[in-house]
Amino acid sequence: MPVMEQETAKQCPPEQQPSCHDVIIRLHHGEAIRLCSSGQETKTNISGMRELMCLKEEPPPQWNGLPDAELIGLEEMPTIRNVMHRNPMTEIAYSEDWERLFVAGWIRSPRNVFHYRHYLWQTALICGATHALLKGRNAILVHCSVLETERGAVLLFGESGMGKSTASARWRAQGGKCISDDMALLDFSGGDEIYVRRMPTWSACKEGKNEWNYPAGEELPLIDVLALGRSESGRDEIVELSPAQYFAQCYRSMFYWYTFNTKSLPDGMKARLANRIRQFTERITGKYPPRALMTVLEGNDFRTVIERHLQTQ
Repeated sequence: MPVMEQETAKQCPPEQQPSCHDVIIRLHHGEAIRLCSSGQETKTNISGMRELMCLKEEPPPQWNGLPDAELIGLEEMPTIRNVMHRNPMTEIAYSEDWERLFVAGWIRSPRNVFHYRHYLWQTALICGATHALLKGRNAILVHCSVLETERGAVLLFGESGMGKSTASARWRAQGGKCISDDMALLDFSGGDEIYVRRMPTWSACKEGKNEWNYPAGEELPLIDVLALGRSESGRDEIVELSPAQYFAQCYRSMFYWYTFNTKSLPDGMKARLANRIRQFTERITGKYPPRALMTVLEGNDFRTVIERHLQTQ
């Protein structure tokens, strides 16, 4: 059950209108995910996140309702709150009425500033996407790699350690483009079409690759989705999976980013979240054939195998 904390009387931070400091990820059909901030330090963090995601300065859209996540200082946390997650750098909490979601962070040591800032960015992004999903927005974060082609994006999903980053590196080494090798936002707001948006990759942020950026405003049409596995034949190849295997792997990849900050949600909100993820999984598995890309750790055939496969689609 969630932890209800009470100290001295303190109100939630006031509702904020969109500003040029907010992170607003516009979806295909007029929807959006919005993260906002209060206080100079959190605004600086949000501005850094905007820069990382290549979001342009532009007049904010008309906004009805609350932001999806509010990045605040720890001293601004409402006293009565439902704590979802807490660690030495961050606390995630809902307001008492479960309508507002707050992400508070603090720096323990100047040596941790770089690591902390990127961690905070991704935490705020995941929390905002979670709340937006619960409120009915048609977009979901997926644990995957995104291989970019002239026609659009190919998603590779699989368990941690299965080789998504290695596959992405091989794709780049053979002349392909892959910006996101850990996380992407699937945008289902465009009707039958599904679009992919690049999201900041934690592995790159953690390694301090400042030259990397993630143009979240650009949408790529999704042209194929492949499960990822280790080849036992000694070569890269695409094989058929059973529909049940394909569904299970897809569902786990879609649920991956929503586990750490949702364990303490009320049962009704948990059920709603699981149902929405299941619906999006059904959209994917009903649209794309159940296939897996079985890979080896090295070799020159990787890109050729994928491009040959795409020619048959």
